[in-house]
Amino acid sequence: MNKVFLLPLLLAMLFMYLIDRKSIRDAPAVNRWISRLFYVISICIWIYGTSTKSTVYVATWLARFIDMWLPPTL
Repeated sequence: MNKVFLLPLLLAMLFMYLIDRKSIRDAPAVNRWISRLFYVISICIWIYGTSTKSTVYVATWLARFIDMWLPPTL
């Protein structure tokens, strides 16, 4: 794993969480869990992207997942 790229992301995520802490705390419970889930998902995507040696683009994988929820094109 390329830890050089992981450290700035973790520091940025911690900084963003500290800035948003008050607004997340005041949000409804569902929004709190969604916000925290997005933080965790973004860290997992970054770890996966920096740890794998194969060329798998996370954006392509996410686009295929999102396509399942979109209506078919005309």
